Amino acid sequence: MGVEGRSLTELEGAILSEIEHRGHRTAFQVRRAFAESFSLEWRGSAGAVYPAVRRLEGEGLLSASEPTGGRRARSLALTAIGREALMTWARDPALSSSSGVDPFRLRAGIWSLLPKPERNALLSDVAAHIEQQIALIESHVSGLDPVETIRIELALEHQRDRLRQIERWR
Repeated sequence: MGVEGRSLTELEGAILSEIEHRGHRTAFQVRRAFAESFSLEWRGSAGAVYPAVRRLEGEGLLSASEPTGGRRARSLALTAIGREALMTWARDPALSSSSGVDPFRLRAGIWSLLPKPERNALLSDVAAHIEQQIALIESHVSGLDPVETIRIELALEHQRDRLRQIERWR
């Protein structure tokens, strides 16, 4: 469990990870990292990231230093409780193995109801988008930190699995 008997949300765990492992020390840097994500679902808006950072601060998982030298941004760091909550979140086998929100999976059953020509055209379009994403992601792999490298490798394999599934359906 996280703080006071509750588990961290995926957004909260991702925020703590960005700060602790990826060196993003301000809420703006965290939000920008999400905005630059290859996953549409992780494009955390200011309306989601900033309140989550304030909540994590309020629960004692994050500490923030006051801005210095004319800077307006506060530097964030995990507290000992924050590190413990992050590691509890990261080690949760049920959450780690959840199939979670998957837009491909959510739509796939509906695709099976489409007339075959329409379904095949759609599957070709989806495959083309996946291939574009793979190319884009592969172009960003070099020079990443170890935490992000693993995430990107898993994302690439996930996309390749989707392409294999589309081929089976055709």
